[in-house]
Amino acid sequence: MEVHHPHHPTHKKKWSEYIIEFVMLFAAVTLGFFAENIREHLAENEKKTELMKIVALDIERDLKQLEFHQQDYEKKFATCDSVFPILKMDPNEINQKLYYRLLFNHLAYWDFNQNDKSRNEADAKGYFRNEENTELAYYISKINFFILDYKTVEAETVRLRSKLKEQLEDLTEHEYYNDILSFKMDEIPDKKGIKPPNPLVVKKVAYTITNFKLAYIGFLGDIDSINLYSNKAVKLINAKYK
Repeated sequence: MEVHHPHHPTHKKKWSEYIIEFVMLFAAVTLGFFAENIREHLAENEKKTELMKIVALDIERDLKQLEFHQQDYEKKFATCDSVFPILKMDPNEINQKLYYRLLFNHLAYWDFNQNDKSRNEADAKGYFRNEENTELAYYISKINFFILDYKTVEAETVRLRSKLKEQLEDLTEHEYYNDILSFKMDEIPDKKGIKPPNPLVVKKVAYTITNFKLAYIGFLGDIDSINLYSNKAVKLINAKYK
């Protein structure tokens, strides 16, 4: 016995249905594309905000470090003029401990180690070069300029310290020179009378101390400028990236 299955007629879609399906598919893909772009944009803005906050924190760390350097250079600068009259005094009337303290004051130093990793990363991403950050870009460029100048002065003081060390061989006694470099300043006698210095070397040391004085002026001027533009940059970052 044969079984006959009824034949169902196939529904033939109209052109309007194809168009509606195409439009719906296109809309879904387009909306997905825009949604992904929005998500990436929000994620990028969040990363940018976090990085800029780190930039502000690193600048504040630099300012704290420079506060110490500023105090140190102010003290060193103040001692420069004290050296000149002592070099002209009768060697028998010079206080030995004070003499060594003043001369070796310029050999002690601490380098400025800036926290610039976050700034370099932000700069590489172009955050300081777009139109919305032109004011901040200006402040950052000023900070970088004066830090570069500060580093140039640091290099000059390295040269001056080497020169002063050579000159001090003819102005000091090795026993006390060794005490200074071994952080045993208290072991130097607090009494009058030093080894008569070589007059020619005295003149050279006077010029070296003057050059140190100019270097300290350079350091202090750079620190003032770095403070000025750093505080402006931090204030702007904190206002814009909350």
